Amino acid sequence: MKVWKWGYESDKYDSFTFPNRDAVSQYLDPYFNGTVIGEKWGVVPFETYRSRKRCDCTGIGSHIPIFGERTVEVLAPYLNSNVELLPLQHPSKRFYAVNVIRLIDALDYENSEVEYVEGHPGFVRDVHRFAFKLDVIQESPIFMIPEYKSLRIFVTDTFKEAVEANGLKGFTFELLWDSEMNNDAEADLEWQYQEALAAVERNKGEEFSFDEAIKRMEAGESLASGQWRLQQAPDGTIRLGNLQADGSYNWIQPIFYPPVLLDLKWHVVNSLPVK
Repeated sequence: MKVWKWGYESDKYDSFTFPNRDAVSQYLDPYFNGTVIGEKWGVVPFETYRSRKRCDCTGIGSHIPIFGERTVEVLAPYLNSNVELLPLQHPSKRFYAVNVIRLIDALDYENSEVEYVEGHPGFVRDVHRFAFKLDVIQESPIFMIPEYKSLRIFVTDTFKEAVEANGLKGFTFELLWDSEMNNDAEADLEWQYQEALAAVERNKGEEFSFDEAIKRMEAGESLASGQWRLQQAPDGTIRLGNLQADGSYNWIQPIFYPPVLLDLKWHVVNSLPVK
């Protein structure tokens, strides 16, 4: 069995926006952490910002999928009790914010490489190599884990295969763990990731707050903080990049910035090609 990190591709598909920032602050920002929202959900306007190709999946940050009507229909067997589908108010189409409520203790600490917060050994700062409890994830095609409950969505190969078999557009998947992968292969992937991360941090100059980083990006500079990159695409739109295991970046056009980015320190880096 394999476990993948869910993501979405925004460069060549329709782009969307939330025109009502108050609705975002009230209904999106405080939730999507593995708990049921239920009747606390309200009216959340959602609009097409730029029309390109039709997509079946987009998202907010790295932990809130947004699925179209067809996606919800064909993936119903895999969603069921694992997620909560919350309607968004689009002028002409049906979209749903996907609140993943399958929160399971699936991380195999013995075989994962875990970094803890300094001075607080019980608090996870990051996981550099994932391993999962096979018996725990068997019946969970889409899930969260407590260590990343507001940061990542995980899916198994059964979910990924259903997406591909039905030709659903806009999804991306990053392989995190393969139950059949040997330790040498995992170590090679981890080495590639750490080398790429070290290259970002090497010889960095002055550091800036997130607000200052945004101003510099809008002026044409590219900025990085750890695994994250901010820069403009050739058409002037914003791109947020997330470092992948192979050293490449997964680029999205963010609808709004994930809160995890706001407290980071950023520095100027060379630009990378983005579409």
